[in-house]
Amino acid sequence: MEKKLKIKCIISMFMIIIGIIIVGLSICINNLTELQQGYMSGFGTSLAVASFALLIKNAIALRNPKTIRKREIELTDERFQEISYKSMAITFRISIIIEAFISAALAFTNNKLGIYMGLIVGIQLVIYCITNVIISRKI
Repeated sequence: MEKKLKIKCIISMFMIIIGIIIVGLSICINNLTELQQGYMSGFGTSLAVASFALLIKNAIALRNPKTIRKREIELTDERFQEISYKSMAITFRISIIIEAFISAALAFTNNKLGIYMGLIVGIQLVIYCITNVIISRKI
């Protein structure tokens, strides 16, 4: 369990660095529009902050044996895993529906963004179908 937590800490540190690099690039690149710069800096900041929070959570867990045991239960208990899988599935379904409606609305207003969002929805659904077939064959 400690090994998994250490790997998660390393990944979190790596993601913090990536977030900081993205923020730095948004500041250093001169020919970005205000929208692009705002997106990059917001994305980089949120990535770094979320990764930092996970790093703190895992680092605290590594220092306390009781917390290590609690985290081990979270990661291995079937009930927690089922909750995680169901919440991911519900999140995916809701986000696909929202993306599809926004894509259709933008397409009706002749906005090119609607076409791109529709393409993303299509790619996500194809990936979902492929993974569904692969997982159903393994089970």
